[in-house]
Amino acid sequence: MKIAIVIDAYNRGNGGCIATMRMVEGLKKRGHEFTIVATKSVEEERFYQVKGFYAPGTKEAQGEMDFMFGIPQKHVLREAFADVDLVQIQFPFYLGYGAANVAKEMGKHVMAACHVQPQNIIAAMGKENKFAEKMLHKLFNFLLFNRVPLVQCPSQFAANMLWEHGSNAALRVVSNGIPAQYVAGQYERPDFYDDNLVLMNVGRHALEKRQSLLIEGVKRCKYADKILLMLCGRGELSEELVRLGSELPVKPLIRYVTQEEKMQYLNTADMYVHGSIVELESLSSLEAVGCGLPCLIGDSRYSAASQFAMDERFLFGSDDAGDLAAKLDYWYENKEELRASRGKVLEMAEQYRFERSLDLMEAIYEEFERESVSREPVLEPEIA
Repeated sequence: MKIAIVIDAYNRGNGGCIATMRMVEGLKKRGHEFTIVATKSVEEERFYQVKGFYAPGTKEAQGEMDFMFGIPQKHVLREAFADVDLVQIQFPFYLGYGAANVAKEMGKHVMAACHVQPQNIIAAMGKENKFAEKMLHKLFNFLLFNRVPLVQCPSQFAANMLWEHGSNAALRVVSNGIPAQYVAGQYERPDFYDDNLVLMNVGRHALEKRQSLLIEGVKRCKYADKILLMLCGRGELSEELVRLGSELPVKPLIRYVTQEEKMQYLNTADMYVHGSIVELESLSSLEAVGCGLPCLIGDSRYSAASQFAMDERFLFGSDDAGDLAAKLDYWYENKEELRASRGKVLEMAEQYRFERSLDLMEAIYEEFERESVSREPVLEPEIA
């Protein structure tokens, strides 16, 4: 099938972009052909560039993510869509709105994906605002989610969110999937771990990711002098996190890590700790689960990541450093049970493996080929 992907930036600047790139590469290997429309892109054979802009108040955050909002230049879109079978729009922004309209004018099949929620935008502005959340949901529906017959959602949480806020599209739950390289392997435990309980977190250093909460939680632990925290990533808050981390009794690792280091740490750390308040699925948690690393997750009502917690002992109250500390103390005292849980984590991982997600994406494409997409609203789509 020939598919045009419309996405404001086609790079590794954020989770939605990374998930899109992985999906495209996986489906290319199955014989599908892709055209990319974006403001910027990694090298692609068929890439059509549109102009971009920064939203007011978000230039610094967008710059850190290497992200610009696209402008729907009609002549570029028409040329990009000329010989495709399906237009797939990844973000509910201005570019997506224009792309959906042009695709319909050209008689092309069009669908969307859900890779952003209002809290992503609000957090990028350093704010929390209930009224803005409500208005952004309405805006996203107007721009995209009510202009297409079908939306691919990375989690049950995402599908329910769209339905509850007024999307009337057919909703299909397809995980972003665990890439093939994220499997349990034999790696040597680094010397700098010493005999500490090693906690790992991966992600952009940003307000909504709540790495500062993880530092505070460790700081409050009874066993803080026996816990090593690794905050693998970079972002606008990196310097502040280094400052906060200097107060911990065990010096934390707070920096960008290579892919090789990441795989070693995911396979040798004791637990993955995730405090982010905004997640439609959580790619970093998927990667941890793929390697068999147990996940301790904050139970934010704006996050789907709690699906990776095996039971209540692997959940802590969102933005609650005291509860996080209590759970960390519990697992320090029960390290053998924590290690033994890796087998159950790997069992969980099987339902999220990448090839299965590609199978389900191809099933969506077949719906369009058969012209059998139902636009009936779905309250609780079948979990893919």
